[in-house]
Order: sequence, then structure tokens, then C-alpha cells
Amino acid sequence: MNDNLINGVLHSKGFGSNVQSVAEDENCSVLRIQSPTGEGYMTLYQVMKGVYVMFDEFHLESCESEFKNMKDVFCIDHCRQGRIEHENLLGNKFYMESGDLKLGRRINHSGRIHMPNGYYYGMTIGFHIYEAEKNIQNELSGIDIDIGAIVDKFNSSDEEYFIRRDSLLKNDECIDRILNEMYNVPKEIRMDLFKVKIMELLLRLKMLDKTLYKDDRLYIPASQAEKIKEVHKLIIEEPDKNYTVEEMAGIFGIPESTLRKNFREIYGSPIYKYIKKFKMTKAAELLKNDDGLKISDVAESVGYDNPSKFAAAFKDVMGVTPMTYKNNFQR
Repeated sequence: MNDNLINGVLHSKGFGSNVQSVAEDENCSVLRIQSPTGEGYMTLYQVMKGVYVMFDEFHLESCESEFKNMKDVFCIDHCRQGRIEHENLLGNKFYMESGDLKLGRRINHSGRIHMPNGYYYGMTIGFHIYEAEKNIQNELSGIDIDIGAIVDKFNSSDEEYFIRRDSLLKNDECIDRILNEMYNVPKEIRMDLFKVKIMELLLRLKMLDKTLYKDDRLYIPASQAEKIKEVHKLIIEEPDKNYTVEEMAGIFGIPESTLRKNFREIYGSPIYKYIKKFKMTKAAELLKNDDGLKISDVAESVGYDNPSKFAAAFKDVMGVTPMTYKNNFQR
């Protein structure tokens, strides 16, 4: 049995020195992970022996996971909100966004985790393969589920299998529905519903036609990803500047097309759209928290010399004019 399961309860032991248990009962354990960039919480439920569900809510930019998966543990990961970066042992990175699905044993995962937008909310359904098979058959006899066959179907080469949400919605909306129904379940029916939904999900995965799906994740070499993060750092540290894509590409030695494509993949938005939203969010914070600042001063602080252009950009992002926004917080 996995060392993280002790007397049937999921504990922090084995997850690493940066993870502490903050609450637990016979079926559930709440763990906190901390890093210099923030903290996150993992709420784990043991649905039956060999089967668990873990909900992740992270408000941090990056952390190091010391958890070591055993080869006979299979995981289904679902991203509900935010973005998360995964790095394999070859140094390549790929990104999950809202609705994406990843299936695998994580044996090639480096342990380094990055949340490009500073938050992530998602779920992992984990199986200790052999014990899960035995207990599913004991508790739900008559349901034809072969965990080993599902693992082989999606991990025949030890590579994790990745499905984009738009592919799910196009080919099998039921899987997307099942996963989303597992969030915010009433306490009174939580464990029973988890069992039902997990069985439903496994049956759907058993029947899923892989030929309808293309593993269309974009792998980004670590060296390129780090350059994009330096571009992002420049954007957020100098909001009063207005760099063009051409200028940023020149500063960091990246082709413009590569910068545009990889920035979208890492941060989930075209670069100019991201810059505009960041600047207006920064301006909103200043308008809210500093009564002494004039709107023209706020505009200049985020790179706008023309107040009317700033007002138009602010309304486009925030839904109201800067003056209306400021007045709302002075009442």
C-alpha cells in the first residue's frame, strides 16, 4: 500500500517536508503545502481502499513536490480553474487549462510545479491499481471494470495521456459532466456519490475511442519556457512601459512567432490582451487603495499618457470608467 495511506487515512507523511496536515478524520485529510510564493491546500478523500479523490486549491506561483509516485499508482487529473505547468524528466513543459484532462502514472514527472497565473483549482482521482481492482470488485460486484486495461490503454509507453476540454466536449460531453459534478458535493452523500461518479468515469474511459482524440499538448523546452517567464517578469515589473512584441523578442532573443505562441500556451492569453488586462487590474488596485492619486497619475503609472485612451481601455476590461470605479470605493 502507498506509504501516504496509514490505517486507511491519507496523511501528510510521504508528501514531503513542505506539506503539513491541518485536519483529518477517518475518510478525509486536509494538507497544506507552502512555498516562498504562497500556499495551497489539498483535500483528500479515501473513497475505498485503493481509491482516493484529491481536490487542489493553490494560491502560489510555484512549488517543489517531494511526493514520489509508485509505478502501480494511476492518476486522472482534471483542471477546473487556472493553469498548471508540468515538467517531465526530459525538461519539456506542457500546460493544463480549465477543463483539460491528464491520465497517467506520473513516473516521469520532475516534481517541479508552476502556476503561471498564480492560482490553480483542480482534482486528482488516484488508484493504487491492484488494491483498487480488488476492492471495486468486492464493493461493486457485477460491474465490468479492469483498471489494468484502462492503464494500458492510456499509458502503454509510460507517457501521460492528455485530452483538451474542447476535444471532450466534441466527442464525449459525459466525461466533462461527470468530472464537474464531483465538485461541491453535499457532505451527506459525498462518499457514495464519489463511488458512483468514479465508476461512471471508468466505464466511460473504458469505452472511449482514442482515435477520436489527438494528444495536442504543446511541449515547450525548459529553456524557451524560462525566457517566456522572463518576458512575463518584465511586463509585471515595469507596468509603466509599453514594449512591443518585437522589442521583447529582441531583448530575450526569441523569434516573435515563438514568443506569441509560447506566451499564449503558458499564460492562456495572447500577449497584448494579457498586458492590457494586467495593466487595468493594476490601475484598479491603485484607484481602490490610494484616494490621493489622480486618475491621470494612475494612467501614467500603467503606461498611458492619454487619459481618454486609458479610460476606454479601463472600461473595456473592468466594465466601468475609472472615475466610476474610484467613486464606488469612496462612498
